[in-house]
Amino acid sequence: MNGKFFRRRHSNTPAEDNYGGRTVQSMKNGTSATIIEIQGGRNFIQKTESLGIRVGVLVTKVSSQMLEGPVTIRVGQTQIAIGHGAAKKVIVE
Repeated sequence: MNGKFFRRRHSNTPAEDNYGGRTVQSMKNGTSATIIEIQGGRNFIQKTESLGIRVGVLVTKVSSQMLEGPVTIRVGQTQIAIGHGAAKKVIVE
């Protein structure tokens, strides 16, 4: 594994700022996309995976609130509300 991948995967900065990626936060309501990367530390990645938010999973953005409120996504048959900061760390294609 090269160092560049490790730094990118475990960066605490939003992907849009550094890599031009598309995040769950930037998706429009009602659209679906596949998760290609989850940024953050080991605990954040474990937490998202325990909620079913994993690389390779199809997610649908259901809704989001104004002024950086929670983002509601659908993973399979489950709807999950995550914070806007967490939504910025989930990279989709």
